[in-house]
Amino acid sequence: MEVTIFIYNVFLIILYSVVLTLSGFYYLKTKNNCYFAVSILFSLYLFDNIVIYMTEFINTFSISYNNLVISVPTYKTLIIISILAVYIMINSIFLNLKNPRIWYFALGLLTIFLFIIPVMKRTAFKSWLFYVPGDVFFILFNIYILSILKNDEIIKENELLGKYKKIMKYTLLMSCLVFIEDSFVIFKIDVYSDTILNITNRNFSEDILRISQSMIIISYFFNFFMFDSREKEDIRVISPRNNYRSRMKDKSNNDDEHDYYIFHLFCDAHLFTVREQEVFKHLLEDKNNKLISESLYISIGTVKTHVHNIFIKTEVANRRELAQVYNKWIENQVACGQ
Repeated sequence: MEVTIFIYNVFLIILYSVVLTLSGFYYLKTKNNCYFAVSILFSLYLFDNIVIYMTEFINTFSISYNNLVISVPTYKTLIIISILAVYIMINSIFLNLKNPRIWYFALGLLTIFLFIIPVMKRTAFKSWLFYVPGDVFFILFNIYILSILKNDEIIKENELLGKYKKIMKYTLLMSCLVFIEDSFVIFKIDVYSDTILNITNRNFSEDILRISQSMIIISYFFNFFMFDSREKEDIRVISPRNNYRSRMKDKSNNDDEHDYYIFHLFCDAHLFTVREQEVFKHLLEDKNNKLISESLYISIGTVKTHVHNIFIKTEVANRRELAQVYNKWIENQVACGQ
């Protein structure tokens, strides 16, 4: 049994470490805050799993930890709140949530509630009151995200959002299973008495959800890497270093290919939708909203919405700053390619 527990935990540690490394690497490369938030999230997953593994493998540590959680649950409270806060942050960045502050406010109230729990008598109900509010918060937030993604027209226009909606439906299902498992284990398996305290710290539904998240993110970064490599290889084929005359002859074509690569790499790194990429291309051509509207056959109001989203994703306030960010991006890519 100990061998199985050891192998299972090593698998989780390696998996979370891979995601942490990939997200950290691509954050340094793209400066995308969403990747930074993912790296924080999986740092918390990794640390939380190591502690849980120690409770399963070291009996003395398990006794001390369980007594601490039931009496002064500062560590577990910080882990729960931090994971939820980062989860809100990731969705806020990815979906450009207009009012995430209300969720952070609710999270603050949840934190206060969790710190009040220790004053209660040591019972299964006390433990349930500690774990379940976080589960419910997670379920409600997932429902909120799905309500934002219910617009079928936007989903059809953006394949990435369509996939994200499916992921959120799965996440909602698993979050409900986490709630059910927590409730069942606390009342039917764990023991809370004055002389005996036996707490199951691992939630396997939660593990399955985190493993699924890991696989999805690894797949995303692998596709990102393949796109990066494929585009660079296309440039090398078109513009070989050992053929100076050919390169000079086709210089304009090569520049177009390079610009195409840089443009799409920038859009992918900042999670632009298909329509946002089209609007961004016109912004780089210094077109005003009216010209963009006429070119794309959309209303000026829709253009303004896309421009606003582009500004948020690139963290700029105006078109001049957007051009500066893009030019800086090009310089960094050229420097990395040398």
